[in-house]
Amino acid sequence: MSDHSLQRLEFDKILEIVQSYAGSQPGRKLISRLLPADCREEAQLLRDETLHASKLISLEIEPPVSNLEGIIQAVAALRQGAIALDPFHLRSAGEALVDMAIFSKKFQNSADSEQGFLNPRIAKIPVLDSLSRMLLRITTADGELASDASPELKRLSKRIQSLRSSLAAKLSAVSSRLAGIGVLRDAPPSIRSGRYVLPVTAGKRGSVKGLILDRSDSGATLFIEPAELVEGGNELQEVLLDMQQERRRILREATVLLRVDKKEIETGIAVLTELDFVFARARYHLKEKTAFPEEGNMDLRELSHPLLSSDTVVKSRVKLHENWRVLVISGPNAGGKSVLLKAVSLASICNRSGIGAHTSVSSTMPFFNKVMVSMGDNQSISMHLSTYSARLSEQKDILLHGDSETLAIIDEPAAGTDPVTGAALATVFLGELADRGVSTIVSTHMGQLKLLAREKQGFFNGSMSFNPETLTPGYEFIPDIPGASCTLEAAAIAGFPSEMLSKASDLAGDSFSLDALVISLRDLEEARQKELFRLSEDRKHARKSRKYLEKQLKETKADLEKRIENVTEEKIRTLNDIQSRADSLLVSIANSSSSSKRREIRKEVTKLAAREKPQSYSNTSSNKTIPVIKHGDYVKIDGWSVAGTVEKVGRANVMVRIGSILVKKKIDQLQILPKPDIPKKATSEYNAIEESPEANLLGLTIDEAIAELDIKLDNCVAINFKRIRVIHGKGRLMQGVTEWLRHDKRLKSVSIAPPEEGGVGASIIILKG
Repeated sequence: MSDHSLQRLEFDKILEIVQSYAGSQPGRKLISRLLPADCREEAQLLRDETLHASKLISLEIEPPVSNLEGIIQAVAALRQGAIALDPFHLRSAGEALVDMAIFSKKFQNSADSEQGFLNPRIAKIPVLDSLSRMLLRITTADGELASDASPELKRLSKRIQSLRSSLAAKLSAVSSRLAGIGVLRDAPPSIRSGRYVLPVTAGKRGSVKGLILDRSDSGATLFIEPAELVEGGNELQEVLLDMQQERRRILREATVLLRVDKKEIETGIAVLTELDFVFARARYHLKEKTAFPEEGNMDLRELSHPLLSSDTVVKSRVKLHENWRVLVISGPNAGGKSVLLKAVSLASICNRSGIGAHTSVSSTMPFFNKVMVSMGDNQSISMHLSTYSARLSEQKDILLHGDSETLAIIDEPAAGTDPVTGAALATVFLGELADRGVSTIVSTHMGQLKLLAREKQGFFNGSMSFNPETLTPGYEFIPDIPGASCTLEAAAIAGFPSEMLSKASDLAGDSFSLDALVISLRDLEEARQKELFRLSEDRKHARKSRKYLEKQLKETKADLEKRIENVTEEKIRTLNDIQSRADSLLVSIANSSSSSKRREIRKEVTKLAAREKPQSYSNTSSNKTIPVIKHGDYVKIDGWSVAGTVEKVGRANVMVRIGSILVKKKIDQLQILPKPDIPKKATSEYNAIEESPEANLLGLTIDEAIAELDIKLDNCVAINFKRIRVIHGKGRLMQGVTEWLRHDKRLKSVSIAPPEEGGVGASIIILKG
């Protein structure tokens, strides 16, 4: 791909942004030379590198490049034949080697160490622990040689410090002795050429014995090393020379060790530089949320221009037909046509450069090995090219070098020449590109090209959304519909006189009407797309709701079935318990002679009868066939072990006699049984006593009547009788019996019998339910 096309598309500005994510100058230099891959394999490799680096970044594994330039300088000095590197470069090399070792070990300990496209390169990073420790030990953090870099250097350092302290004390003593006789200047003692000296007045130099080492510019002051300090000064200079020699030895030995591992260090530098290059692409990819569209039909979703702010950019979907060859984009100026052309071009270029296209991850696009561009003002005075001549030169280049994997971007193909002949040439030119398999996107205002896109196979129209009333662009791509230029509308907004616009409209004729028609079609298409989107969203919501409800129904059914199962099991256990308990209690009634005991037993039977009332828990109960019951049928009650005879039939309930017990049950709780051959009259398995709804107390004493009536009430409560007629006459027996009944808590009410049932001589008792 030519640098000319990349420059026109401002790819260099995108690379400047990517460079800001690099951590070293060598990494930034590699990014500045980044070019899009021209084959699928190379593009795939760049993509896989970026994606692997993105994964490592998420694991907080990133290459250390902060000390990379220092070790590069150290290695460069080794290449130039340096014998002893300075401490700064040795320190930089040591820190860089430590960083390499930490990075390598951290990567090896990560979950990603056994897979990934960067693994082979990371494995080449050297781990030179002993060398790095030695370099850090002999240097300080500010790039100086450590005073304890060797035992000898440490000893010499201490000796120098001791000598300097001794010389300073002696100099101070001499200065104090001479200060009172006017020999010294006001300036304090100092050091000249590494020797301790006193500032002596030139006229009194004879007063101070010693070596003259320097003189002031005016000549009025001599700097003399007192004789008492000469021997100590000589010793200090000798120790300093020894120290310099030891320093050079240490630096030479460290340089030799560094040179031994130079090749491994150079490999590590190269790998870190490449990783900085790759990780910068990955950081850009993560920050900008770019994607790598798979190869397929042109369907760029949420497409945007990389250099536009993500806060204000309008994203478009560019979806083209499978057999497209030429896309003709039309519409008014400043509507976003050129921006869209660049955005599509850069999507291909960035995708092949390993930084990702500014689209969504679900996008697809054909593989283009090159993008050829003809746009902008390319006139050149030095080459005698006008704007149109320069365009023709670019278009000729596309014609000569374009192929089936070329994306051609052409902005206003006939700009700068006669519209009629220019449109004719553009028509033929685009047709030739289509025949050669070149995929072309062209922007234009020419109606001839809009009609061509409607009539020629492989040609398609497109436009950018635009509000003709306010002349504000929407910047969103609209497929299949050409755009209006809105020339007269723009002129009206600019303040042109209405008379002039009217005349221009008359001259434009059908062209003006065509613009109006195009605007109307575009509005209809926008409305259609919005409705389709709404229907699609409704359909998605309905499918989602259906799945949710089906899941809820399934879970509810399962829960209900489980509950029914549990309730059924509990009911069976309860009925079995009631049956067993009832059998025992009913037998106990007949065998008990105590009225209070019988009363307690019958209360218990009543409670059991209340517990036994069935409930319907499942749909199977509603499907049970209800038998037709009639008087005299021999039936069995659900949950009871004995059968009985029907004495009275109501609408929903019947009265069933079991031995001497009369019970009230619902019809659906009964099962009709064949009548036994020999009916067992009054001898049920419970041997219970028969009871009637009447108590005749005549002829009994009051105490006998009360005792008899007490038993009668117990029996009636047990068999659930509600109404009892008590015959007691009109004398003292009536008074005693009615007085006792008023205090009996088993009764709901006591009243005088109606005339047909005895009147005042009898009472009607209603038992509590």
